[in-house]
Amino acid sequence: MCSIVFDAEVVVPPSHLNVAFFEEVLETALRTARVQLLAIHIRMGSSTGENYCSQIYRAKVSFKRPDHPEQQMVFIVKSIPRQDSVEFIEDLEVYLKEKITYTEVLPRLELMMQCKRRFGPKLYQCIKEPESTLVFEDMGQVGFKMASRELGLDEEHCQLVMERLAEFHATSMVLAVLDPHIFDAYTDGMLSPRGLAKDDGLLMRFFAGNGKELHNLVGSWPGFERIAEKIGKYMQNQRANLERSQAPQEKEIKVLNHGDLWVNNLLFKYDTAQRVQDLILIDFQLSVWGSPGIDLNYFFYTSLTLEVLRHRRSQLLRSYHAKLAKTLLNLDLGVPVPSYEQILEEVHRREAYGFFASYGIFPTVSQDKAQTADNNLENFKDEDFANHKVRQMFESRRLAETLRYSLPYFERAGVFN
Repeated sequence: MCSIVFDAEVVVPPSHLNVAFFEEVLETALRTARVQLLAIHIRMGSSTGENYCSQIYRAKVSFKRPDHPEQQMVFIVKSIPRQDSVEFIEDLEVYLKEKITYTEVLPRLELMMQCKRRFGPKLYQCIKEPESTLVFEDMGQVGFKMASRELGLDEEHCQLVMERLAEFHATSMVLAVLDPHIFDAYTDGMLSPRGLAKDDGLLMRFFAGNGKELHNLVGSWPGFERIAEKIGKYMQNQRANLERSQAPQEKEIKVLNHGDLWVNNLLFKYDTAQRVQDLILIDFQLSVWGSPGIDLNYFFYTSLTLEVLRHRRSQLLRSYHAKLAKTLLNLDLGVPVPSYEQILEEVHRREAYGFFASYGIFPTVSQDKAQTADNNLENFKDEDFANHKVRQMFESRRLAETLRYSLPYFERAGVFN
């Protein structure tokens, strides 16, 4: 008889994560039904406050096959709750999008790269009832791990991200030619009108709270009076400005954007000297078909150290373009290769998306880990809690230093006009 044990930190053990569920997961992973489960141990798979839209568990499964000794496999289980507080998850169909990405899109992109490149982990199981749940291979078992969101990524990490992102974007451009309807489900991203439609919806309340706190903070800085005034006017039409920053534009280059490309959605692998060697992407639930400027700006203003953002931005874009061009030429399926100037134009047209990332997302990213233990979407429903957390986020020294650099840049780029 197989035993199943939940760690004490799993406060409400999900009833659907039972023996029968993991039997099917294991059969898919091993490609055989001749397997006997012996024990299942489930613990939380991420630190509290590091995931907002889902619950992550790590399941260690002990099993036996005929003529094999006892073995173990570890799986990452991602459950997406059905709660009123996260209604935008239903609005944006994140479960469906992620299922399509892992079952249809990523395998085809990896085949185009002749299986020399992994873009994401393997998906072993997905169910919609009683709770949307996906089960992945645990990439930590093969040496992949997260970098520090609090410190930000150095140039070496960022160069690798640019190369892998370019390959991901380029292969998606080719796949769209081969299968013109493959990305029909990717019209909604983080700033979709459907997700921002309700004034009392969680996303709009969160971004509005951040916008108000940004205005207050910048208004207290000597020499930033003009920018503070422009930010105030920008926030008077915040929803329209947010929607416009992601909305499709005529004649733009289109790629499959990851849509939430920040440091915690990147897993890195290192050699024995701790030099970064490889990376994969995780969490495709907010992916969107549109300009590469969406991913590039979002990544720049959520995940880089200030030193890299200030001094190496153009070199990173050069690396991105070089790998994008090389990948498209190697695939040799007639997709036009954008010039470097075209990529710069895409990034420039989406500077407003970078501004959104800098005040809507980066304050949470740069928050001290000791302050994030109670960060979850359910708690953010409470207005007093949300106001306290927003003030706390905007006290970050890293945030202030980055904004003092980036806001004048956004002003020169015409974001506030």
